[in-house]
Amino acid sequence: MSSSHLQWLITRNTSSFILKKRNVKQPFSTEPLHLTNRHCFKFNTLVHKNVIGVEPAKDKNGFVVVMKSKKKVYKPKASMVRFQIKSGPRHTLAKLNNIVKNGYRKDCRGAVLKKASAIIRSEKTRVPKKAKSAKKAE
Repeated sequence: MSSSHLQWLITRNTSSFILKKRNVKQPFSTEPLHLTNRHCFKFNTLVHKNVIGVEPAKDKNGFVVVMKSKKKVYKPKASMVRFQIKSGPRHTLAKLNNIVKNGYRKDCRGAVLKKASAIIRSEKTRVPKKAKSAKKAE
């Protein structure tokens, strides 16, 4: 298999996931596991062997961590490993931080945690504010 840099040089201008907008220099990416949705080498999920992504869970409780397995590199569908983390918000982020730190992609740690915390924040139920009553005139 060729190196990730060579793959990037071949696919960077011809990828089907590129999304270009007017008056924006950096193109966007629509890849499924992309962390920042910016078309760049660092976060490209097609060319790297180690890929980690975060998706919202279907039951809206926590999030699903998706990682590319090193064993089945040539079978793209079978190479993805998915598991759900759904304990409290701080505990889930600590678990995810440990997964990333222990030999996965240390350079993507901040982006993974940022996306996971955004998913947790979006699932949080909001209590509607009570309407303020008008003061009685004496």
